[in-house]
Amino acid sequence: MRRIGRYDVEDPSKIQGRDEVQVHDRSLASLRLRHALAALAGVQGRVLLLGCGAGRYLRALSRERRDLNILGADLSRVALREARRRSPAHDLICLDASLLPFADGVFDAVLFFDLLEHVPEHRRMLSEIARVLRPGGVLHAFVPLEGKPGTVYHLLRRSRRIPINRWKRDHVGHINHFTPEEVFRELWEAGLNVEDRAYGFHLVSQIHDVVDYWQRERSSGGEGLLPPAMVKAIARAVFIPTWRLSYLEDRLYRGRHLAAGLHLTARRCISSRHVDFGQRN
Repeated sequence: MRRIGRYDVEDPSKIQGRDEVQVHDRSLASLRLRHALAALAGVQGRVLLLGCGAGRYLRALSRERRDLNILGADLSRVALREARRRSPAHDLICLDASLLPFADGVFDAVLFFDLLEHVPEHRRMLSEIARVLRPGGVLHAFVPLEGKPGTVYHLLRRSRRIPINRWKRDHVGHINHFTPEEVFRELWEAGLNVEDRAYGFHLVSQIHDVVDYWQRERSSGGEGLLPPAMVKAIARAVFIPTWRLSYLEDRLYRGRHLAAGLHLTARRCISSRHVDFGQRN
């Protein structure tokens, strides 16, 4: 699905992954990179990075693990053109993550960050990942948990004044709102056993996120009492403390309470039980 409401995957203003991330940065992106590198510690060979966007994690992973053959993939042709301009040496492919054009068992690891919430056929996507992984191959992912009770997203799920779920659908294409139990069940059904998990994106991160999408909505012409310039100024003031506090919060606490994100590492079962969601064309 290339268009969801006002969100279009080919809109250059929506492209993710333009910035750079270093392993020792004090940022949430750096924490995600560290979790991914830990998951890849014993992996050799071919790695598929789904939803690579403009290539932030592709560049970082390639820099830290030069021995791996990493293929970047995304649905957006615009994002891939930008990734290619920034990193001409990297292998890239345009594809639908729920219909992977690869033979069975050809990858030693598959990674994605902030992707499952965008995909209409997310169960099929996980089944496809299990199919293209070799037996015993590794999946590592970060998944938002915007349907989890106890989060700001769940609290505001019916709010008309602060409709965060609608804002995220319209501005970045979030259409799925997961709980941890749903993610774990769908992985199990796909033939992927979770071996490690850590929670992230706790309360400060969620407050930062809501303010960010509030100012995006007002800047794009959405309704509101305050003028867009004032909203933008308030957002900038909020971001000064929340940017660093979000990192410290997730760095010091990896627990489930108040978390709206999940770092997970799973392994394809030696004898796969993944569900076939239909024929590939």
